[in-house]
Amino acid sequence: MKVQTVGSISEFLSDGRVHREPESFSSKVERHFKKYGMIYKVAGITFIILASGIGSHTFAAGFIDVEATKLYRELVGIGKWFIAFKGGVEVIKSVGSGDFDSAKKSFFSYLLTYLFLLALPYGLDKVDSIFNNATPSTSTRGW
Repeated sequence: MKVQTVGSISEFLSDGRVHREPESFSSKVERHFKKYGMIYKVAGITFIILASGIGSHTFAAGFIDVEATKLYRELVGIGKWFIAFKGGVEVIKSVGSGDFDSAKKSFFSYLLTYLFLLALPYGLDKVDSIFNNATPSTSTRGW
């Protein structure tokens, strides 16, 4: 049996068949951009938008607040019934087993969760109004 030594992986894979001519640099670049062209387009457009300031958060803030408020109202509508149903079932189950302390804890934990669900946007609106109404002080008497 004769052993043959192969010099490179490409020679081994070609198995002595047709050898291709080396690809020119321009055709490699063209093939690369055909394969990854969309990624370069998206990255370029993103860079242009961020560099020009068109996509700044200040333009989107108003629209996001309006849409987030709509979404919040939907979630509160669903969430209050979920909290009431789940809490009611758990409290009834605890009372049925005679564990009144657990029933009280469950009731107050679900009540607290519901109150946080209602109070969170109010608190965030108050914080937002504090920062919107704040004006920088020009006094030179310290802080």
